Amino acid sequence: RATLHKLNEMAQNTGMTEEQKVVLSAYCEKTVPWLEDLYYKKFDSNRLDVLNLYDAATPIIWNGYRMQGKDGMASALQQLPTTAHKLETIDCQPIISENTPAQHLILATVNGQVTYADEITNTFNQVFILKAEGKDLKIVYDCYRWLSTL
Repeated sequence: RATLHKLNEMAQNTGMTEEQKVVLSAYCEKTVPWLEDLYYKKFDSNRLDVLNLYDAATPIIWNGYRMQGKDGMASALQQLPTTAHKLETIDCQPIISENTPAQHLILATVNGQVTYADEITNTFNQVFILKAEGKDLKIVYDCYRWLSTL
């Protein structure tokens, strides 16, 4: 409900219709379980399956290294050891733009811990831009960073 209230405030400046607000609100609410139950569980169990969640031309930045699309990511994923993600926060909000009013885009920021090969644990931050396509979400931008602790 808070999401819809925020959307109402933002929509006044963008000319969004009531239907667009409801649709974007529904996608934002869908994003958290989608990331938890689909993306990260797949990443930790059978990570090549996450490639189906990406748009074909998605730019992917992993700790400062740019990979382009599914082919670049597939190669990198095959080189990673086993992982276990522990999510701490997920924040989702719509991207509302006068330039792309027909697109349903969502900004999702995820913070947590990732353990590699049951040995090395890093704090991470991952930022996604997701595009709603029918009832599905597709990742159109992905930036993953390990964070340094102070």
